[in-house]
Amino acid sequence: MQTSKTLFNPAVFAYTLYVKFSDRRYWLLPLLLVIVPSFGIVISFVFPHAALNDEAKKMIAKVVHGYILQPTVYLLLGYIFISDGPASGKIVAESDTLALLFTRPLTRFCYVISRYLAAVLGTSVFMFAAILLAYLVGLCYGVPYIDIGLLTIASIILNAASWCSLIIVLHSAPPLVAFLTLFTLIGCGGVGSIYSQVEQSKNVFLELLKTISLFVDEWFGDFLPSSVDLVAMTAASAFDTYEFAIFISNIAFFLLIAAFALSCREFSYGSD
Repeated sequence: MQTSKTLFNPAVFAYTLYVKFSDRRYWLLPLLLVIVPSFGIVISFVFPHAALNDEAKKMIAKVVHGYILQPTVYLLLGYIFISDGPASGKIVAESDTLALLFTRPLTRFCYVISRYLAAVLGTSVFMFAAILLAYLVGLCYGVPYIDIGLLTIASIILNAASWCSLIIVLHSAPPLVAFLTLFTLIGCGGVGSIYSQVEQSKNVFLELLKTISLFVDEWFGDFLPSSVDLVAMTAASAFDTYEFAIFISNIAFFLLIAAFALSCREFSYGSD
């Protein structure tokens, strides 16, 4: 069978972004995540409380802003978009679905990119809806400090891009391999952090292990992407271009690993 050489598949993109949401079960968790910050604001004002001054209102706005930096929210939304497991009553096992999909002229890299872009867009839309709803609710209660500016929107998109890249890796690899890889790189990151405080050793093997661990720790940290807050970064005295370069390179690395993991898998019906 001839394989398509395109890097983007509209059908995979559309299914990931909105087609599968025809099942209303998919709407429950995303909608809950959207209303969480607004619900917090309402609760803060509904219950009896002392009059809030500007500092207290700014603190509420800060908490709402912190919500868009929470990794757990992005991981849950990314999982909802990228994984088809919940629709079949499973958590991560989807080999039957992928086996059917790859009988079509679709490359693994095209699948990864199409699904990833849809997840980034969908996650960004839900997160922006959450911050916009919180902004409107805040205005109703006299809290005008919630930021919905361009930097906040850009931060949402970058965090969606970052955390969805991790989800696509865990989705593309066999579940056991994915989690073993995750914990292995977490271990390398931890060892690298310890080794960074250790003096040079004369043992060649220990020095090699130290070098590898420090490299993994430097470029991939604990394998979990770090949250990006452009509002804080631009307010600093100097924009950290080095950290931002690592952030971008990690996303590219995760996408390549996802495509490689899929290419190494063999699919057959009933394998789950």
